[in-house]
Amino acid sequence: MQKFYGISVVIPIYNGESFVKYCFETLLKQKNIKNYEIIVVNDASTDNSKKLIEELNLSNLKIYNLQKNSGPSAARNLGLLKAKGDYVFFFDIDDLIDDNALEILYQTAKNNDCDYVFSDFKKIENNKNRREGIFNYSNDKIFEHNDIIQAMKRELHDASLGHLGLFGCNGRLIRRSLLIRNKIFFDQNLRWMEDKTFAWNVLSFVKNARYVRKQLYSHNIHPNVKTNVIESFIRGSSLKNVKMILNHIKNSFKARQLADKEISELIRQGLIFFSIQSLVTVSNSIYLKKVDKTEGKKIRRNLIKNILEDQEIKEAIKYYSCSNTESKWIPKAITLKSKFLLELACDIRAKQIAKKRGSNKQ
Repeated sequence: MQKFYGISVVIPIYNGESFVKYCFETLLKQKNIKNYEIIVVNDASTDNSKKLIEELNLSNLKIYNLQKNSGPSAARNLGLLKAKGDYVFFFDIDDLIDDNALEILYQTAKNNDCDYVFSDFKKIENNKNRREGIFNYSNDKIFEHNDIIQAMKRELHDASLGHLGLFGCNGRLIRRSLLIRNKIFFDQNLRWMEDKTFAWNVLSFVKNARYVRKQLYSHNIHPNVKTNVIESFIRGSSLKNVKMILNHIKNSFKARQLADKEISELIRQGLIFFSIQSLVTVSNSIYLKKVDKTEGKKIRRNLIKNILEDQEIKEAIKYYSCSNTESKWIPKAITLKSKFLLELACDIRAKQIAKKRGSNKQ
């Protein structure tokens, strides 16, 4: 007889042996909830991660292996296919959750028949929460059809809530049947914004989402560590990735039954917005030394070249609506087709973001 699980906790892991102890301690401390399984997908680790997890000898633990390193999207997809719980909870090995996180999210989901429940989050750097007392919303919040559409539109103008706001994959309960019924998986061709793109696909079909105003998930920041994000820019065309993401977004708006004309205008906005986001992401990595400076500038110059030569961008930039949270100079430089001004504007923006982060305002 198959055991019933309320939650399937899915953890992709690649060479995370230094985090195993703390990650599993936080899972084993979960209060007042026992009906959850832990699914670890080992993404061809070359360290002792798998061995350390096996030694825990947990009855609710299942470990699956990818034969070659394929990235977090492939690992999460395998975990999703193996999951048996009513809800799926994606969790990174280097992050933590509060002792009552699963209980609070699960009770919220069951009591309100939710498809999607997410909390607020901590950003931990050097053992300090950089979001102490900071919340995405002023109170618990319900997202229904119109609320989700408005949130989608906001994502094309203002990404300040980050990947752990409404648009993300970690730290939230997602009804598994919704994912399976609509064949929603991570796009394995993406290694930049794959989590937010997955959320766009999920939110295409969500009827009832809820935000819990508690910082239940702790996202650990490693300032000087090269991440999958910069790897994605090293491996391929960033502008191609932007257009792949926009294709998912277009399908999301169609599923939400927006008019074709409005969808076209939103995608035009999104093309510039995400192109700028890609430039800022690379610039941040250069400034924070997450990539070799020479290599980073080479990646950015190539991206700038592609952006300034792209015909769709040349047309879309004429209509771009720049929000107050963005640099005004980056879209201006794109309009002027100035490589020098664009590089300068990106460097200034990276410094502004680092200063804001250092003053504990994000």
